[in-house]
Amino acid sequence: MTDSIPAGFAPWRPSSPFMTHLADLGTLYRRDADSVLALRVGHAHTNTHGMAHGGLLATLADSALGHTIAQQGQVSVVTVQMSVEYLNAVQPGDWLEAHVQIDKQGKRLIYATCLLKASGRLMLKANAVFAVRHAAVAASDG
Repeated sequence: MTDSIPAGFAPWRPSSPFMTHLADLGTLYRRDADSVLALRVGHAHTNTHGMAHGGLLATLADSALGHTIAQQGQVSVVTVQMSVEYLNAVQPGDWLEAHVQIDKQGKRLIYATCLLKASGRLMLKANAVFAVRHAAVAASDG
């Protein structure tokens, strides 16, 4: 297992209590150039089969979606609906990147897709709908 972090990534410090707790399991990273969130998968992230736990993958996708939408759209959002397709097993040692695309942004709802990739391979696809909240500061990190 390699511990190296690809160039351009820096530690990301989420603001919500839940995501702060998740970060206790390992550092989350962000690449500012394209708002990609990432994680080096470790043993603490695995299920009884020795692969990354599906709940971890869904949480990373949800957080990446909310964070990217808040940053790019300058809005505060909450998840309304998310569907997840697990396509390949994520293994300890994998560098897992969350890539988000905003599909449609309305005044009240925002539709987006998140692809989790490891070594260029598609591991998970999540489609989600977020509701825009009225807040003083644009924010969301899961």
